[in-house]
Formats: sequence, structure tokens, C-alpha cells
Amino acid sequence: GYMVGSLFAFMMIAQRVAQPLVGLARLVEDFEEVGAAISEAGSVLNRPLESSSNSTGLRPKLVGEISFRDLTFTYIGTNTPALDRVNFDIPAGTMFGIVGRSGSGKSTIARLLQGINRDYSGFLKLDGVDLKEINLRHLRQGLGVVLQDNFLFRGSIRDNIIAGRPGLTLSDAMRAAHLAGAEEFIERMPNGYDTYIEEGSPNLSGGQKQRLAIARALIHDPTVMILDEATSALDPESEAVVSANLMRIARGRTMIIVSHRLSSLTECDQILVMDQGQVLDVAPHATLLERCALYRQLWMQQNRHLDNRQARLAAVPPRLV
Repeated sequence: GYMVGSLFAFMMIAQRVAQPLVGLARLVEDFEEVGAAISEAGSVLNRPLESSSNSTGLRPKLVGEISFRDLTFTYIGTNTPALDRVNFDIPAGTMFGIVGRSGSGKSTIARLLQGINRDYSGFLKLDGVDLKEINLRHLRQGLGVVLQDNFLFRGSIRDNIIAGRPGLTLSDAMRAAHLAGAEEFIERMPNGYDTYIEEGSPNLSGGQKQRLAIARALIHDPTVMILDEATSALDPESEAVVSANLMRIARGRTMIIVSHRLSSLTECDQILVMDQGQVLDVAPHATLLERCALYRQLWMQQNRHLDNRQARLAAVPPRLV
């Protein structure tokens, strides 16, 4: 009886001690999560304001001709340049693809074009004017940007496309949705453009979200459109729908498509191949397949399954009728 009583007493004491310890462990875990969130928020809130860039600078009429000349850019805290003596031109009104391995500098080019980073050396000119000299608000009013992950807030589809821009109406949202290829699924919804989107947009597929993001970028008719890995997270069917609309979207504007999927760039007028922050080549798809070893290697890696399928079909003997 003495042993049984001691055992029960020990178990009761252990339970009383364990519960606070488990609670303390959870508290430490919650504290670490909150600390990480505060640190991330602080990194945004403590950035220097862009107000001076918004109030000063030139406001040229934007046509969409872009030129990089001996441009070098290094991120703060690193020693290796993200872009190293980069030279290339994007004629106004053309579709221009940018491809390369991860970390090659593709998205850095897109960031520089948006004026997010301006501490580069060399020249980045838009219609003959260096980007550093252009008023930042004026620059961004002429840009449309679609990223891989685009936030849709709680509200109607119409509100998400207009995104708080004053003076825009339902007809503007419908025009942008038509260009983006989004009207087809919007009109099938019970409330059309008044359909309510919940937080996280669980009632929309990945392809539908991206088409709404493209419509949002198109609604103010930008001179330069930048798609930065905009289709990389989509399934093949959704990517095909978005890609089918690219020619219509690109009409009358400069279109820059940053992607690691070469299949989405084959219709581009020119494709820039980046490697370790440097330009390897600039040419149309067919030319790059012939003369650029890296581009050819990436193409073969991504399309090997198609080559294997064609080889299997060729090996099947014809049926005798």
C-alpha cells in the first residue's frame, strides 16, 4: 500500500509540475513567432520614406523604350554584384523575355525597373531619361506589375480590380478583365463582378487569382507591363489560359516577362539570358536554341518529357488496316 500511495503522489506532483512547463514551452514558441512578425514589420516600417522621390524628378511622356548600359548593382550586405556590367535594350512596344537559373539576376532587373532600388552604377534609361531622374510616382503610374504571389483582399471582384484607384468605374474593371481573360469566369459566378472574395480567396483557383491580378495591373493602361514569375506557380492548364492572352495584353505596350519556364517565352520578340548577374545572350527563341548553350540546356531539361513521348510514339509500329 505504501508503494501504491507513493506512486499516485508522484504522478499527481509530476502532473502539476508538467502542466506549467508545457505552458511555458508554448509561451516561448508564441513569443518567438511574435518576435519574428515584429522584426519583419519593423524592416518595412523602418525603411526610409520615398516622399522626396515622389515630389521631385522629371515627368516625361512614357513610350516604353528601355536601355541598360554598363549597369552594376549590389544588394546591401552582400559583396557579389546581383547585376554585373549589364548591357541590353528593349525596344518600345515589344515582348521581351528574361530567363536564367535561380539567382541569375532576373527579378533584380524587374525591381530596378520599378524604382525599388536606385543605388546602381551605370545607366538605366527609360525613353532616354535615366530612371534616377524620373519622378517615382510618375514612373509607377506608367508601370503594371504582376508577381508570382498577388494579394486579393476581402471584398468584391470589382473592388479588387479597381483597388481603390479614384475615378475608375465598373466599365473600366470589365475592360481590364476582358484583356486579362478573366471575364469568362467572372460572368459565370452568381453575382458576377459583385461576387465577394473571402480572405485568402478560397473560392478562386490559382489561374483565376492571377488573371484578376493581371486585370488590376491593366486597369490604368500601363505603358510597360512586367510579369515577374507570374505563371510559375500555376498548373499547366491555368498557365496555358494566361499565356494565351499575353499577345492581346502586350498589344500597344512594352511587355517584360521574367520566367524560368522557357515555354512561356517562345513568342517573345527577344529573350535575355542571364547567368550569375551577367548577360549571356539576347535573341529570339529559335536563335538562342542554336547558339546559346545554357538556353539550349534549360530548354532540353524542361522539355525532355515531350521528346521522350515523341520518341515512344515514333517507336510504335503502325496498325495494319
